[in-house]
Amino acid sequence: MIQHMVPYDGWAAIPEPREKLDRRIASIMCSDSSMNEIAEGDIVLLGIPQDIGIHRNGGRIGAAHAPFSVRECLGILSLNGIGDRLSRVHDIGNIMCEGRTLEDIRSNHHEIVKELLLKGARVIIIGGGHDIAFPSSCAMIDSFETPSIINIDPHLDVRERVDGLGHSGSPFREMLEYGMPTEFIEFGTQAFTAASHHREYVKESGGRIISYDHIRAMGDVPNQLSELMQAMSKADHEIYVSFDMDAVNSAFAPGVSASAPIGFSADEIVQMAFVAGALGARMIDIAEVNPLFDIDKRTSRLAALMIANCIAGWNSRL
Repeated sequence: MIQHMVPYDGWAAIPEPREKLDRRIASIMCSDSSMNEIAEGDIVLLGIPQDIGIHRNGGRIGAAHAPFSVRECLGILSLNGIGDRLSRVHDIGNIMCEGRTLEDIRSNHHEIVKELLLKGARVIIIGGGHDIAFPSSCAMIDSFETPSIINIDPHLDVRERVDGLGHSGSPFREMLEYGMPTEFIEFGTQAFTAASHHREYVKESGGRIISYDHIRAMGDVPNQLSELMQAMSKADHEIYVSFDMDAVNSAFAPGVSASAPIGFSADEIVQMAFVAGALGARMIDIAEVNPLFDIDKRTSRLAALMIANCIAGWNSRL
């Protein structure tokens, strides 16, 4: 067992379909894997059930429940959409968060993800708050010569620390202070959610901002992400795509930490998740799902569909 990890045992509790041939994603989940069993090309699922950073940032807590809710919705999806090649997914469980500081959790997270990346695994992380992006980004920077990071988010998440401590609004400032990746792109930044001095900070640090207004004007949102990733792939970059669910219009994703009246549609964000897998992202995360404010599990279901589509994208490369 990996240190400070809690196995997820919910896959077995997902009801069997009435027809034996009607297989669900739960059937390809392996929840008893050790780190020694993970090999190059394997898909690994990791949960971070905490919202400490959201609380520090003054947001509404509840994202600590997301790794459980999203897995429940993921497990019942049909295998049909995954494709003919059925990759096994190693669910190594959740990082133990109860009774620990955010700093301790982040250190643990960084260590685990770095080990997974160095093994050649493809990693899916379910937050938790968007502070998960800091240890994940550091693991990318530590593991590869040419890491590229794309943050799909209406916010820039480069706020100052609070009393010297990181939070859900500061992960990419902390990352930029840790080390600049080969490329850093803020994708979908909205006009009224990012201050001018934060925009300048990103640009002065070497990052790029592709605004939501620009993306809408250009049209075909998934294709714009695809073009960015294709250019990175041609330059042999290793790519990490961070999906903050605040980027989705609240009509499709009401259960988030900071809901938005405008944003990407459910179809667009699902297609972007497929693009991330199909163009070889080494890691994705999904942050800020808040089941306490969800409606009919709408947001958890959407996050689950994103994960399934990312897996389908990875399988399309085999």
